Amino acid sequence: MIVGDIPPGKDELWVLFNCRGEGKAEIILEPGINMPFTCLDDLISPIMNRLDLGQRKTLTVRIQAPDSVEWALRVTR
Repeated sequence: MIVGDIPPGKDELWVLFNCRGEGKAEIILEPGINMPFTCLDDLISPIMNRLDLGQRKTLTVRIQAPDSVEWALRVTR
């Protein structure tokens, strides 16, 4: 699923991700950044990552996860 685009801006991004449901999920910031996670069936798994990207172009945000995984994503700059 394509979530949206992040325009060029500050060098730093915060990626906050929560998931629940058994399976693998992956956040993809195109081009070039993949963040895989394992989600658990009966536990909400919160993840927070700070990315220092330097000069960058627009990033396209995608999530890959099976239907068994519920997720929420927030990206701030």
